[in-house]
Amino acid sequence: MYADFIKTELLPELKSLAAKFAVWWTFKSDSLLKSYLNDREIYLDTYFRPDELLNQVLNILKHSTQLANSNVIVLMDENLQMVFNTWFIFIPDIIHMHLLPHIVPAPAHIANSLQRKNMAENFYVDSPLNIIYKDPSSVFWLMPSIDFAINKSTGNVYSWSKLLFIFTDFCTNTSDFFTRHSDTIIEVNDNTSLSALLDFKFFHIAQIETILKQLTKFLGRQKGFVQSCPFLKHVPSFKRTKCNKFNDVLTFIDDVVNNNNNLMPSVPHGLQL
Repeated sequence: MYADFIKTELLPELKSLAAKFAVWWTFKSDSLLKSYLNDREIYLDTYFRPDELLNQVLNILKHSTQLANSNVIVLMDENLQMVFNTWFIFIPDIIHMHLLPHIVPAPAHIANSLQRKNMAENFYVDSPLNIIYKDPSSVFWLMPSIDFAINKSTGNVYSWSKLLFIFTDFCTNTSDFFTRHSDTIIEVNDNTSLSALLDFKFFHIAQIETILKQLTKFLGRQKGFVQSCPFLKHVPSFKRTKCNKFNDVLTFIDDVVNNNNNLMPSVPHGLQL
């Protein structure tokens, strides 16, 4: 369960961001391209990604030059001929032949710092819902009016499997609030504390879990990643690597699972299926 999440969602996103923010450039001090851009009020940061410069140059070429040969060959105007020292640009060669002469790569320590910063700012993966609902250490809070109808008390917390069992029994066997019309169809009784909350009159027994998910809040997991996958704490890369604001990768993964979801919203009045 956790391994699938790391393999199919977490690692691909991290690898994608690492590649996106791996390379950084800065202009040479005498770059005519930098001067050309600045004269047109186009400014890049001191250090920028190749695609940032490429997009600006392509946009200029698109609007300021003649395109030929299915837009693959660009004919330069006089100003651009001076910048690139050529009367044409073959677009597939633009980075190697025409941009690299104007830049120098950022020093490694700056590139690494910018990579980490931008990965942290741009990283987002949704919490894996299968882990949240299947992890026996996940804790859920039930809407007080429902909790009181079931338990005659509020503030109770449950694992998902226990809560689903309790709520299913409540819906199928509590005649004060529901009427069974068949093995599968259940009616919400009128004039009860639940009839105003549930904005539907009938539901199928197969919809009970869907209803319950709209009446609960996820409070977190009692066991973290280390407790669920103890063998990983002995893997050096997981143990030593500092990730963003977290001391190690495992704490970072716990934060993603616990917080990157919308399972803790206010329950709206008038629930619908």
